Amino acid sequence: MSDDLAGDSLDERYGLAEVRDLDEYAEALARLAEQGMGDERATLLSEAEAYAVAELLGRFALSEPWSALNQLAASLASRIYNRLGA
Repeated sequence: MSDDLAGDSLDERYGLAEVRDLDEYAEALARLAEQGMGDERATLLSEAEAYAVAELLGRFALSEPWSALNQLAASLASRIYNRLGA
């Protein structure tokens, strides 16, 4: 059953439904990223997909490096690159 049909959206499940601005959004995503670091479940992306995501996040981060959201993108890109051994 999909999340929408079950009445539980992903935004609600992960605490994003209540954010008021981009700074709160970046903080909530950073908390999720920290929480996800300890999650040892099965890999969700192939190596090629992970590399593509890291590249996109890295390029996004360069557009406004002082922005909290872009700093989070840079951090996530770095984590992905590290896991890929790049």
